[in-house]
Amino acid sequence: MTAAPQFDPITFQVLWSRAINIADEMATTLVQTAFSTVVRDNHDFAVGIYDAKGDLIAQANQSTPGQLYCMQRVMKDLLETCPSHTLAKGDVLIANDPWLGSGHTPDIFIATPTFRGDDLVGFGVTCAHHTDIGGRLAAPDAREVYEEGIIIPITKLYDKGQPNELLFQLIERNVRIPHRILGDLRAQMAANHFGGQRLVEFLDESGLDQLSDLTDAVAAQTEQNMRSQIAALPDGVFENEIELEEEDPAGKRLVICSRLEVRGDEIFIDYAGTSPQVPLPINSVLNMTTAYSTFAIKCALTPHSPNNKGTSAPIHVSAPEGSILNPTFPAAVMHRTAIVFYCVQAIFQQLAAVKPDRVMAPCGTYPLWVERFAGKDHEGNPYVVAFNAQGGQGARFDQDGVATTVFPANVSSTSIELLEAEAPLLCDRKQLITDSGGPGRQRGGLGQEVVLRNLAKDDALLSLSGGRFHIAAPGMDGGGQGTLGIIRLDDGSPEPRRRQALLGQDGTALFAYPGGGGYGPPYERDPAMVLDDVRKGYVSRERAETDYGLVLSNDGTAVDTQATIRKRAS
Repeated sequence: MTAAPQFDPITFQVLWSRAINIADEMATTLVQTAFSTVVRDNHDFAVGIYDAKGDLIAQANQSTPGQLYCMQRVMKDLLETCPSHTLAKGDVLIANDPWLGSGHTPDIFIATPTFRGDDLVGFGVTCAHHTDIGGRLAAPDAREVYEEGIIIPITKLYDKGQPNELLFQLIERNVRIPHRILGDLRAQMAANHFGGQRLVEFLDESGLDQLSDLTDAVAAQTEQNMRSQIAALPDGVFENEIELEEEDPAGKRLVICSRLEVRGDEIFIDYAGTSPQVPLPINSVLNMTTAYSTFAIKCALTPHSPNNKGTSAPIHVSAPEGSILNPTFPAAVMHRTAIVFYCVQAIFQQLAAVKPDRVMAPCGTYPLWVERFAGKDHEGNPYVVAFNAQGGQGARFDQDGVATTVFPANVSSTSIELLEAEAPLLCDRKQLITDSGGPGRQRGGLGQEVVLRNLAKDDALLSLSGGRFHIAAPGMDGGGQGTLGIIRLDDGSPEPRRRQALLGQDGTALFAYPGGGGYGPPYERDPAMVLDDVRKGYVSRERAETDYGLVLSNDGTAVDTQATIRKRAS
């Protein structure tokens, strides 16, 4: 670990807090100028400011972990292709190659160099998930990345202030709603430009010539914090194997094999033995696998530290080339959360042996449920919308799981009102699902049921995504599992997997989102908490008796039979 430049504690905190404020202001600019609900309302983006060497100094507080961690790798690749000495005022760099970025084509990275006079002093960088990038509308059954939209290699979107018209035309010609996609790209550039202005003001007012000393100081402190937390763990090897509900072409279930070794103040995570890559859009590139593996360690050990190169310095991640966690081009990768989120589950289950109070039971939000609708509205205009809603989080050592909230990603749910305003869709029903959270000393978070109806006279193309259709979120330390996820179109049989479908006029799509796993034996739950769950409709009277040992009398009071449950459990 390199020595950090010296700042007195007060100056250090003031400068770093100012840098975070700049990143947050950039995020606000992005939200206020974006065209799509995915960026504007779901906040599916990451924002950061970087020094001239391409090192992260501060992130916006609202940033998704996958995009943010991958952004640090992207900046190094950008500067390798476009070295600092070749950049000029007015340049804007762009890329969305999954193997360079965050693992799928809709995530577009834009970096804008900031100059103070003639000196390059840093970068404003944004990554945003775009509603459409061409291809087969989220391609739920794609076999190759070529089906998943256009791939933009590292190039200049603007060169010395002049737009790359051919690239703009290429994007416009390949997407279904060009005004929204180009609008979001310009919102990213606006956020970067604003951040650059604030960055120059920051340097002028602080008296700093450049940002690298501050960047190195923040990274050094972050690394020290991470290493000290790792060193407090006992040395050892922890192994885990998770069977997934996804299958290879031969019908064999896929597995993630994880070996976590604590060695001094470093952690080594090796995914050797994990299933080979498959011709399905669920493979996770190594950049994304590393991002969520590192994020899991950070959540457990240093949740309040910043994200930068110091976070990942003591954490080493490897996966076999050609596996579902390190696929080779041109593997399909659009729905990589179907795989990579389970890396978080694997690591939390491993750390539970030594840090049971710092991890979470598996969630019903693995993978992301983001349903895409495309078609024509009542006036014949094309629309593409993404509906983001989630199941329940897993319970923690001392807290119930949060209902209908995504983890480990960091995106907001789609507002029903906005969805209905932007597409000819009507929400018939949206409610919590009783008994969906896994029973436990701490109950798993509840899932939800949503029914959407197509009001247009034309068919709506629906790209179905989701998971935990066959394997529910397990509990931890004796906790019970959550409920399974269900997708049903027009009251038919449940959909067995992700696919594309047509929803006719007045057709309905039902989404039952899975519940999270419970933590700890159910018989240890406070009877008053069980009774409160029953009164709120979170737990049924039947489950209160069978899982928790409470019999409810007609007047709503509870007779505690937990002694019987404890005796049975022992």
